[in-house]
Amino acid sequence: MKLKLLSLLPLCFFSGPLHARDLSPELAQETFLAVWETIDASFYDRTFNGLDWQAIKEKYQGQVDTAKSNKELRVVLNAMLGELGRSHFGVIGTSTTRKTPGTKGTYLGLQLRHHDGRLIVYEITPKSPAAKAGMTPGMEIVEVENEPVATLLKRHTLDPQSGVLMVYRALEEILEEMGTPKDGKITLKVNGHESLFDFAPGKYKGKYGSMGPQRRYPMSFKTRRIPGDQKVRLIDFDIFLPALMPRLNQAVAKAQSENADGLIIDLRGNPGGLGIMATGLIGRLIDQELDLGDMNNPSGNLPFHAFPQENAYLGPVAVLVDTFSASTSEIFAAALQEHKRAHIIGRPTMAAVLPSVIDKLPNGDRLQYAIGDFVTAVNKVHLEGRGVIPDELIPLNPAALREGKDPDLDAALRWIKSQENKAKK
Repeated sequence: MKLKLLSLLPLCFFSGPLHARDLSPELAQETFLAVWETIDASFYDRTFNGLDWQAIKEKYQGQVDTAKSNKELRVVLNAMLGELGRSHFGVIGTSTTRKTPGTKGTYLGLQLRHHDGRLIVYEITPKSPAAKAGMTPGMEIVEVENEPVATLLKRHTLDPQSGVLMVYRALEEILEEMGTPKDGKITLKVNGHESLFDFAPGKYKGKYGSMGPQRRYPMSFKTRRIPGDQKVRLIDFDIFLPALMPRLNQAVAKAQSENADGLIIDLRGNPGGLGIMATGLIGRLIDQELDLGDMNNPSGNLPFHAFPQENAYLGPVAVLVDTFSASTSEIFAAALQEHKRAHIIGRPTMAAVLPSVIDKLPNGDRLQYAIGDFVTAVNKVHLEGRGVIPDELIPLNPAALREGKDPDLDAALRWIKSQENKAKK
């Protein structure tokens, strides 16, 4: 049964390693063939990125018989799909024995980043288990459950040469493990702190949104006027889900009604979601139709156009991005950048920009696979594998995080001030 879901989320978002269960050789082979044949029939690049897809089948099919569980089979299938060198391809497990991060008893309230081989706490949610334990942004975690971070990263096949998408997947898996500790509590050792941080995961108390059957995601949305002599409104949300669209529209309308000097949209850590939402949100920022780009596949293309909407905000717009801004976030930022409608600040994005669907496999797992490529309208850039290069590059600075500073936000405020001064001349 196909779940007809057009997703622009990286594969591993809120999915993690699962417990083993019995798997017959016949079911393993049937599942393997279902995956290979689906990609054979649907891969948008009919050259298969220069690969011999038949030879790839022969390379991996012999390994299937050694898989004794769905978990072991997923290792083989994801290795085969990894040969394609594209995002949004992979097999996702379904588990009743492990909980999804964000559900009851698995929530930590922290975000991680990989920086120069170190595991850095990037953000802490107020009143979360991590916050109550005393953890703060900028901390360097050196041990998880008495395991050195270097060993932990290696176990998740993460090395200094890993691409951004692999880093994202590895950190999601690490957070999933941290959120489901065997004894109910997670123990972390932090550089510069003699005492350990020992706390139990809790329950996510925020709101959830959906993007198809059995696809519920924790979501957060914040908007505020930044204190200072400038009237600047900040919009910060962590995923493109339909449930957030009314609040996004209201926040942009608020910036327009208060005649804001500038608007900052924070997409750092936002992995994407429903692709068409990029067009709707951009429509709130323009006074003329914009061509954002096209999703292309062998059967045709789907153009992305944004149309002006009422109560649009037409003042200066800055967009904050980082290495974990992906998919819809990249489409949104790239379009505004190409049309010179926004100033992009931060770090290069994930470069994972493919529309995908999800099929149910014979063994009960799910196959996510891309059905097309996305090309921008103005410069004809294939965002997959390239991402969005900010207009203003700001390196990740753990020391600034420890001091409670936000260099990206500061840069956005400076840029908005420069636009105000430019308008006065």
